[in-house]
Parts: sequence; structure tokens; C-alpha cells
Amino acid sequence: MAGDVNLPEVLLPPLPRDGMAAMAAPLPVLHEYGPAVRIGLWEGALPHAPINEADLSEQERLGLQAFRTRLHDSYRDEKENRPRRSAPWDEDGGRSGLDEDQPAATPPAPPLPADPTTVLQAPQVRRLAGRIAVGVVIVSGPGPLTMTSAQQSKIITDVQNGLSFLGGRAPARDVTFTYDLHVAQIATPDTTGPIPAGQDPYEHFEAPWRDAALASIGQPAGWSGVKNYIGGIKAAKGAQAAYCAFFTHYQLHHFAYCRDDCVVMQYANDGWGTKNLDSVFAHETAHVFGAPDEYALSGCNCGGSHGAYGRPNLNCENCADGGGVACIMRNNILDMCAVTPYHLGYTMPKAAGSV
Repeated sequence: MAGDVNLPEVLLPPLPRDGMAAMAAPLPVLHEYGPAVRIGLWEGALPHAPINEADLSEQERLGLQAFRTRLHDSYRDEKENRPRRSAPWDEDGGRSGLDEDQPAATPPAPPLPADPTTVLQAPQVRRLAGRIAVGVVIVSGPGPLTMTSAQQSKIITDVQNGLSFLGGRAPARDVTFTYDLHVAQIATPDTTGPIPAGQDPYEHFEAPWRDAALASIGQPAGWSGVKNYIGGIKAAKGAQAAYCAFFTHYQLHHFAYCRDDCVVMQYANDGWGTKNLDSVFAHETAHVFGAPDEYALSGCNCGGSHGAYGRPNLNCENCADGGGVACIMRNNILDMCAVTPYHLGYTMPKAAGSV
């Protein structure tokens, strides 16, 4: 088992470089970094040809390194003993089992409008099913804003762990995350200054480094550049849905948030710390696919129509029996309640999907 997601993940046999990975793979593929590095779900022994690591692309090398890290006992122990394990996202600095100087932990932000320059629109309906293109842009700035090689590896590994949890819970085992990885080297200083009156605070902190990072990967500035990048990887990967994530050391208005089909995270990860990058990333990714917050401070209620199936938020802590059950949308835990799979839009068995 890799990490703490309790799945039978294996390295699948390499495909020919000129083959179509999505067309030729006979086994469930959970992560796809290229034809030579695909991680799937398979019980039992799986014979396969050895990988010629000298021929791997940089993206394939990073994906393979992340998987091997997740197989280590040390990584599994780190995750199984993560700080604030199972704590509600709105615990707000609870000290149970923690040192007195442990910093307070604020919840990840609720989903934001698709475009910060326009009024809030109805969220786009996506389903966590089929091929999902994931653009990961690691933003490395000057001096203390540099993302070290170790930090880059940590991000890619925890993204893989968080998405193994989300993809591995699909009843049909039909979710494949196919990656587009970048390290954006930029020279932008972290000098955003006071927020001008009337300016969106998220955009104020995000725009300077984001636009520089977009330029470094060949995209135009602004939200149009983000959408252009996401649309490009969706087409290039033959995906049913796509989103991107920026990881940075730059100052943000909030340490983790999702705006439409884009996740933004600060590497330090507030009081949750870097050992919980995977769970916070999984939580924000779930927002991308329509899952609502379930912790009390979010102001949730047990009504509404969420995700592709239009289900109410029945595990909301404010109104569910006993406050609900532990779930990635309510707690810092890689687990989910009975309604979250519908919010995510998994391919559900017909009998269950008709309920």
C-alpha cells in the first residue's frame, strides 16, 4: 500500500512511446505521468517489464519518485500520525495532543467566484469521472520564495496521495488523473503592499506572482491565462475535465482556496503544516468538483443542490444527526461520508444513483 489511502496501487507495465495510454491500458489507471509511468489499482501479482529510467521524461521521473516515496514506511507513518488528524477544519487551534506553541489552524477558504472581476456565477458542473487533466504549477521565486527540490518533490508526492484518495474512492474505478507538471521560476518580489479600496483581496495577493508564473509557462496574464492553460491541458490529455493548482511561498489572502477550476495553496499550509498538504489539497479539489463544506463555521445547511447529482448537504455539521460523520469536507481526514461521492459526481451504480 502507498501512503495512507489503503488502496492496492501498483506500477503498471510501460506502454510504447507511440502508443495511446488511455486507449491501450487494460487495467484501471489512477495516475498517468506518461506512457512509461502509470500507477493503477490491481489486486495480486502483476508481471511487467522493467522501466528504463534513463529514458523517462522529467515528469515521469517525478511521478515515479513520488510513488516510491509513498511506499516508504516513513511516509506512511507520517500520514497516519499527521498533526490534527481527524480534527474538524474549523477546530481553530484546538490543543488536544499538540504542543502549547502549535499555531492555530484556520479552515481552507470556501469556493470563490469563477472570475474575480465579475459577479458570482453558477458553478460549472463537473464530474470526477473518466480522464481528469491536472495542471500543477509550482511557483519558485527569488530568495526565501524559492521552492527547493525537496519541497517540489513533497508537493508532487502529496498531490499524488490526495488524488489517490479521491480517485480510488470512485465506485467504478474509472478515474484517471493525467498530469501536466511545471516549476515556474520567476523573479517577482513579495511586495504586494496594502490592498487598495475596492480591489478583490485574493486577486491583489495572487496576481503578481500568478501572472509571472503564467508567462513562464507560455500563457497570457490574468484569469484568461488560467482558463487558457486549463483548456489546453484538457484538450492535450483527451480529458473529460481539467483543473490546475498553484503552489507557492508568496503571501496569499488565504492559505488555501479554490476559484472555479483553479486551486491555490501556500506551501506552509497555515497551522495544518506541510504534513497535511495532501488532505487540504484533496479538500480543495473536492470543491472544484462540486462538494460543499460540511464543517460548522462554513455556515453550511442540510439543503441545497450540489454537484452533478444535485444532492443536498446532508452531512453538514450544523444540522446532521450528531453533527454528522468524519468526512474530507468536514474534517482533516482521508475519508468521506455517504453523500460526498454524489457531490463529486462519481459514476455510481444504477441502483445507488437512482436513490
